[in-house]
Amino acid sequence: MLLALGSAACQRGEAPSESKPEAAADSAEPAARPEPEPSPQQEAEAAELIRADGTLFAEAELMGTRTSINVWVGEGSPAKAQKAITDAMMEMARIESIASEWQPQSDLSRLNDAAGGALEVAPELVEILARAEAVSRDTEGLFDVSFHGVGALWSFRPGARPPSAEAIAERLPLVDWTQIELDAEASTAKLAKPGMKVGLGAIAKGYAVDAASELLRARGFVHHIVEAGGDTYVSGTKGGESWRVGVQDPKRATGRVGYLPVRDEAVVTSGNYARYFVWEGVHYTHILDPRTGWPIPSDESPKSVTLVAKDATTADAYCTAVSVMEPEAGLAFVDARPELEAVILGPDDRVHVSKGLAAVFVDERQEPSEGPGEGPRESLEGE
Repeated sequence: MLLALGSAACQRGEAPSESKPEAAADSAEPAARPEPEPSPQQEAEAAELIRADGTLFAEAELMGTRTSINVWVGEGSPAKAQKAITDAMMEMARIESIASEWQPQSDLSRLNDAAGGALEVAPELVEILARAEAVSRDTEGLFDVSFHGVGALWSFRPGARPPSAEAIAERLPLVDWTQIELDAEASTAKLAKPGMKVGLGAIAKGYAVDAASELLRARGFVHHIVEAGGDTYVSGTKGGESWRVGVQDPKRATGRVGYLPVRDEAVVTSGNYARYFVWEGVHYTHILDPRTGWPIPSDESPKSVTLVAKDATTADAYCTAVSVMEPEAGLAFVDARPELEAVILGPDDRVHVSKGLAAVFVDERQEPSEGPGEGPRESLEGE
């Protein structure tokens, strides 16, 4: 089922007008009206969309990537599941309208434009920035959302070329996560240095996935998968069985390195082979080091990192940080944090598995075949 999200505002990524109601000063907030019961015709039409495995699947283009939701309907209402999926997609579009650096009217774009002064923004943006700050502190700046000013210099489209060393050096002093000031009570944020730019592409997508999953659970659909461009949250089971999350082998477009049985966890994958260009014989990948402004050399960095955590916001941010580390260092970093697990594919094709996954990760590769892959991809199946 391909969703065309309901309102024109959501199709543009703008927040629906009803998302910021004005509160009456002297009256209590009215109780939310219960959802009307679906008609028999609505139930019959939705039931026709149920797949043979008992799931209802839908996809849409959100946050610049393919986004999908797969719900195990079971004995529940197909029409209510369909409505819940649509509303979950709308919630992701609302988050995008707040946290996108590419939408001029988003709260994040307004914050970037106001660098040097405090600005009242949506509480969700303050929360995302606070979550980012915690990861930046833990990784000693290997994850840094203030990198956007430098990152925007790079393009990885066909025919791309690297920016000049002078351009990177000019912007690099503005990369400093400690200069982002937050006031959760006042719902304000401030980029202390004029000219600073924040980009949330490595954390906001995970936050939106979490928000969609929370909405589905609140509607009673506990068993589901929400996925957005490699950021996946797996809730519950599929007919009582764990879901399988497979990690693609970059040397085989249709092959996998292996798979993990997953339930009630987030799995995020990033690979340095998905986006790159070659210029004057040098291979430039899209995994950029916020300390230098330059890509990590492909012969040192992991080919892919699959990060497992209890929520997609955490997994998204830490996956980015571990991708900047050499495989052995990344594995040691993850093993020192019991809330994280990882499967890291090194530049030599060795698979590094964290302690907590060693007993459950299934390495199913055959002899490597020639040819590039199409980028990291999770395959989602019932176990």
